[in-house]
Amino acid sequence: MLPLLLAAALTLQQASPPRPSPGPVPQEALRVYLDCSLCDTDFFRTEITFVDYVRDRHDAQVYLLVSTQGTAAGGTEYTLTFIGQREFEGRADTLRFVSRPDDTDDQVRSGLAHAMKLGLVRFAAQTPLGGQIDVRRSAPPPGEGPARQPHDPWNYWVFSVGTSGSLNGEASFKYSYFSGSLSANRITERWKTLLSVNASSTRNAYQVTDTSWYATLTHSYNFSGLAVKSLGRHWSAGVQVSALSSTYSNRDYNFMLGPAVEYDLFPYDESTRRQLRFNYALNFERDDYDQLTLYGKAAENLANQTATVALSLRERWGTVSLSLNASQYLTDLRKYDAGIYGGVSLKLARGLSCSVSGSYTQVHDQLYLPAAGATQEEILVRQRQLATQYTYYVYYGLTYTFGSIFNNVVNPRFGASGSGSSMCMCF
Repeated sequence: MLPLLLAAALTLQQASPPRPSPGPVPQEALRVYLDCSLCDTDFFRTEITFVDYVRDRHDAQVYLLVSTQGTAAGGTEYTLTFIGQREFEGRADTLRFVSRPDDTDDQVRSGLAHAMKLGLVRFAAQTPLGGQIDVRRSAPPPGEGPARQPHDPWNYWVFSVGTSGSLNGEASFKYSYFSGSLSANRITERWKTLLSVNASSTRNAYQVTDTSWYATLTHSYNFSGLAVKSLGRHWSAGVQVSALSSTYSNRDYNFMLGPAVEYDLFPYDESTRRQLRFNYALNFERDDYDQLTLYGKAAENLANQTATVALSLRERWGTVSLSLNASQYLTDLRKYDAGIYGGVSLKLARGLSCSVSGSYTQVHDQLYLPAAGATQEEILVRQRQLATQYTYYVYYGLTYTFGSIFNNVVNPRFGASGSGSSMCMCF
């Protein structure tokens, strides 16, 4: 295998002449801080060579913030916000690049690089380096006429079918997992329709003694649907429906249907940068249980209400994500859950950043718990949902970086580039 890989590498090296190094960037070049957590920053440093990349945002003349959100067809919309700093304070620009679901990583990063160049030229033209920048227009493909609205035989419907699985084990343990999914989505400016079906099965086997094994098999099947009507730049209303079957939560069958309404304090077209959404839903629910519950129910009809407040901000100083959620059964107001979920990533000072995330939920609505409880084996391997009054998790991180402010050099030797993405062959 290794000789074949070496031969292929030598062939590619002969077929593609080495690309000349862009050389050092002049001192008068525009200083840019790139804030893009999912970007291949090494690629941009080698493709966009008329700017100087800096490590800290305080040293930049332009703060380039890249935010993303999914598109109706399964691609990604990248919003590039160019924010002027220092002598460019008060100047800003926004460009967008949309990738298709079948685009390769190279097509995506090339499209992003093109959009970045267009946005940075405006600022770079006003630096001493501006006289050395040349802007050209590519010729259109032969036979291409005026732009027109393309014909869509699918009428904006996008379908996806997938399956996945994994196997692992050793002499005393075996594990297998299989899943499948099907989705159909249609998203326009006025309507959003999402339909999905998922199924999964997991099997664990543990050797207890030399001659005996303990095996568990769990499955989950679920369907979800959502239809939302846009009611302007801030309001929307819709209907939600779901059905599921789960051995873990003691449900042979669960069905839920109900209307919902939402208000976003900020316009929806600013959602990649900021959101403050207030959502309320009222649902009818039907449950058929696998085993009798703690309350002696084999099946029951329920009604519940849910409310959510969600905040999302992405600015030069960092990102904030916070949501408050509450759900209550109208058939028994004492049965509810309420939780807070949040994450903050802040640039506190030059070179100093921190991140904190976590959640806490009060749980008082486990109507589905089986009266028989769980066996010792099911408890140890978490095959059954157990009674609890709360759930939580906490994460934190703190980073301090110091040294040179410049961030231009790309050196991928031995598979370690220092930042961005890298390619590695592992054996």
